[in-house]
Amino acid sequence: MSSTTTKLTVLAACLLVGACGTEQPESSPTEEPTQVETETGDGKTGADETSTTDDPGEETDGVDEAVSQEEPVTFLLIGIDADSGSQRADVIMLVRSDGEREHLTTMSIPRDLWVEIPGRGVHKINAAYAFGGAELLTETVDGLYGSSIDHTLVVDFAAFTELSEILGPITVETADGPVTLEGEEALSFVRERYSLPGGDFDRVRRQQAFLAAVADSMKDASPAQLRDLANLAGEHIEVDGRDGMYSQTMLLSLMTDVVGPEQVFFTAPHDGTGWSEGGQSIVLVDKDATNALADAYETDTVSDWIESADPITLDNQPVN
Repeated sequence: MSSTTTKLTVLAACLLVGACGTEQPESSPTEEPTQVETETGDGKTGADETSTTDDPGEETDGVDEAVSQEEPVTFLLIGIDADSGSQRADVIMLVRSDGEREHLTTMSIPRDLWVEIPGRGVHKINAAYAFGGAELLTETVDGLYGSSIDHTLVVDFAAFTELSEILGPITVETADGPVTLEGEEALSFVRERYSLPGGDFDRVRRQQAFLAAVADSMKDASPAQLRDLANLAGEHIEVDGRDGMYSQTMLLSLMTDVVGPEQVFFTAPHDGTGWSEGGQSIVLVDKDATNALADAYETDTVSDWIESADPITLDNQPVN
């Protein structure tokens, strides 16, 4: 994948993650922690400190200069539906550009993954956002994967409607052939799970496929469309808790630095589904695989882990 496509994919990721809406939670995030009979573990524990550059350089309009090219850049994409009343994160994606800027990996984290949330006990991972916003969700993900997240991007799903209007029909490759999507059809495509054989696992793969298709469409965007997309980003995306001009400028910085010729979309390792003692349908953590992946994030060898572990990727299985 070219560096231009990768830059567009970063922006597309930021716009997509809000497109999936938020369904009603199966239980209140303020309930007492519940346990499962099966030992699930939560991978690595303890949040890593946010990585910083050795020489951040001068600040321009309150925005730090780009992260050093010798260090990996990691950011967490969080999709929420501000109009639904729910405060749980509906989409969680961990994006890593390695220090050599040769690989860009995007990992979808199942929202029902049953993990230890710092200070709150064991819950579905998406409840961390309800408990403590982007900060607690970042701490939870960092503790699980040792990912040392540099930036957090929170996107409102309202961006999706405008994105569709700006770019027009989006073509997604599926197991049944290409599907052309726009407006409500596109929203339904990335939100649907009940009719899919793999349920929420298939849904995150649909999100990945749509994200890749949006990036492809953006390659042919006109200057006017790119301007509209930048305005859309400033209105609907918060970067590190700030929106508006800061969001636009920081997003441009990420698009400039987070480039790599190879990109892989994959799903976080898990041990299938199960039930909590409280009756919730949950996704179980694959403890060994998660620990190995955490080591890969800590040593900046995620692409090597993908090659050896052979997780589910956008390329090795069809999209339902």
